[in-house]
Amino acid sequence: MTKVVALREPKGVQRFGVPIPEGMEIDFIQWPCSDEELKAALKDADVLWCGPVDIINKDVIDSAKNLKLIQSLGVGFDKIDLEASKANGVYVCNNRAVNAASVAEHAVGLMLACLKTTAVIDNKIKNGGYHECFDHFKKNGHVELGSRTVGLIGFGAIGKKACDMLNAFGAKIMYYDVIRPDAETEKLHNLTYGTLDELYEKCDILSYHVPVLDSTRGMVNKDTIAKMKENVIIVNVARGEIVNNEDLRDALNAGRVYAGLDVIAPEPPSEDHPLLNLTEVGNEHLTITPHIAGTTDDAFKRMVQWSYDNMIAVVNGEKPKNVVNGL
Repeated sequence: MTKVVALREPKGVQRFGVPIPEGMEIDFIQWPCSDEELKAALKDADVLWCGPVDIINKDVIDSAKNLKLIQSLGVGFDKIDLEASKANGVYVCNNRAVNAASVAEHAVGLMLACLKTTAVIDNKIKNGGYHECFDHFKKNGHVELGSRTVGLIGFGAIGKKACDMLNAFGAKIMYYDVIRPDAETEKLHNLTYGTLDELYEKCDILSYHVPVLDSTRGMVNKDTIAKMKENVIIVNVARGEIVNNEDLRDALNAGRVYAGLDVIAPEPPSEDHPLLNLTEVGNEHLTITPHIAGTTDDAFKRMVQWSYDNMIAVVNGEKPKNVVNGL
């Protein structure tokens, strides 16, 4: 019997009917819990099944002598001690690209919401401001996504999906990535490569699709914002840590930028979080959702099934897919 310890119940197990493989026993433990409680739960476990932002410390990994795999349900894995897991011969795997389509369409949705100020207008109309809103649009006009230049910062699986969707709108697409694909890929996706500074200068919308690294933490800050176009739309469906909260707050309150955020750091945010205590102007320039871009029903089904596939592979002595800790 393969013993799996899962930190809370992944939605797809019961809600969507993804069947648990034969010979697998899953212990859904109460989470969050202390490291000592997690150590006890993992005493005889073959697999630890965690979420993309769950913190798994070195002491926990060192204590789990039977552990073979730490499987992230989602794409994120930066809260897992990768060095400790590698030293113990424990695979760490994520479900890379499992929710690429889900996140990409959410990013495009946030672009449209910011471009059309949908949330602000909806709220004003419901509070008696129909004529005010109509007069505003009549006076100031509004534009199509297809007439905008969109900069994709990060061109992995999600960036590629977003690119395909944006091409359907007819938008001009620029991108930056530390690894530049070949000319054929750029031509296929109708892309123009640029440096970050070139994207800041030329793009009406900047959509971030990067992992949390030393080089990306706080990359949206007062200095980079100063290089961006006036009224630029900043979309973040990646991780909240890539944004300097105070600097973005100041830019929103000044009416300098618009932002569409699905992520915020820390999560959950405190009541006094800078981005949740904006001025009236700041609030009108922000559209925010609660880290749901990648959690569609369709993505959850894939997450669960792909996780099971990796668990079965490891127990059978095979190398799992999407190993992220160098084993």
